[in-house]
Amino acid sequence: MANDLLKLSPYSVDGLQTPGFNYSRFQDKLDTLPEDLVELLLDPATTDFVQSLTQKYIQLSVQGPDMARLIRDVTIGDIFIGDMPKEISHRLGIDQTFAREITNLIVSQLFTPVIEDIKKVQNERYPGKLPRQNFAPQNSGGQAPKPTVPPAPATQHYQGEELPESGGNIIDLRNTK
Repeated sequence: MANDLLKLSPYSVDGLQTPGFNYSRFQDKLDTLPEDLVELLLDPATTDFVQSLTQKYIQLSVQGPDMARLIRDVTIGDIFIGDMPKEISHRLGIDQTFAREITNLIVSQLFTPVIEDIKKVQNERYPGKLPRQNFAPQNSGGQAPKPTVPPAPATQHYQGEELPESGGNIIDLRNTK
């Protein structure tokens, strides 16, 4: 059973014996990742997430290791996060709608605590592919520009009438008898 769980861990899924997997290259990538992302790959909760995903969707039950690989590959930057639905559909043989649903679960439930670190890795690996709104825009000074406030709409007053003391168009009737 423990060996089955190792196959659902993004860190351990391709151990040293998997043909075609370059463990040394993988380790080099881990060395450059933010600590939170390495912890995500090693965390037993990530393995539990993959296991619960494969239990929830019976179609994925034998494809848990492929899900673990996909999570690992996005986390280390080998796959662009925007390509997850296409990759899930291709790797797991499921339709695009179902693949998007799985992607949304992974991003919203697993990646949310580390999304800024994932964006950083993704932006370094795939510059310009992430939407700009996901990042604080920066000017040449390295500081975020100050937000501009749109001008307030002009208020229209009746010609020749003064506004009450309370300001605006509300009349204060508290002190009148």
